[in-house]
Amino acid sequence: MLQKIVMTGEGPTDMGTCNDSQAICTDSQLDDGPIARLMFKTILQYLPNWNIDNLEQENIASHLTLIDEKWLESTCKGKKHGLIRPSKAVTKGMTVHAQRAQVLAEYAQSNDHQMAAYFHDTDGTRSQLENMPDRQEKLTQAIKAGFRAAKFENQGLAIVPKPTSEAWLICGVKESPYQHCGLLETSLSGNDNSPNRAPKAVLGEILGNSKYTRSDLNDLVNQLDPEKIDMPSFNDLRHQIQTAIRAICGEVAS
Repeated sequence: MLQKIVMTGEGPTDMGTCNDSQAICTDSQLDDGPIARLMFKTILQYLPNWNIDNLEQENIASHLTLIDEKWLESTCKGKKHGLIRPSKAVTKGMTVHAQRAQVLAEYAQSNDHQMAAYFHDTDGTRSQLENMPDRQEKLTQAIKAGFRAAKFENQGLAIVPKPTSEAWLICGVKESPYQHCGLLETSLSGNDNSPNRAPKAVLGEILGNSKYTRSDLNDLVNQLDPEKIDMPSFNDLRHQIQTAIRAICGEVAS
């Protein structure tokens, strides 16, 4: 039965933040973020009813544990043996993500968490994006390799939007919601300095609020229907969620 998910992200506007300044938090100490909420909403779509009945849907933070990426970084540095190394599945520059995903999965196993979620946008500088056009695929592969190294592959989620998580949100609030959203993965820029195509700027323009907060995005996600989001990067997450639920519960709700 799914009861607890451990996760890590890049900041308050994706997976959330700890409100007590700790590196690891859950429940009332966790201010969950919009992508954590979107993940949880998608999980509920496929979770068997008998499992849903045992969850506090009005307080999803009670089922989530957030680990700061700096804690993962420090833990990786402290491990002298056993960490995954560069390979065909873990290309140069992606080893850090594979290792952090491995440590995240090991935490899940040691602390009775049935699922682990590693979030990272496919953003970067212009030169980074040009030098690695398949950045999203390489990043996803590395995270999954880290989960595999911890023998947690089927219960790990590599949450890697393309280009950034704002693209998933834009899908549901643009002029024609949920229509042709796959095009956003290539029409938006992974560089926040792009004057007209930066996802954060585009989302702010749509919302009429360039200074939107975590709370604003949470309200937006509460209105979204993840079942209608049809984008390659989100569809991959949906498939991973189904795989994880089947591994944990033995079945997936149809």
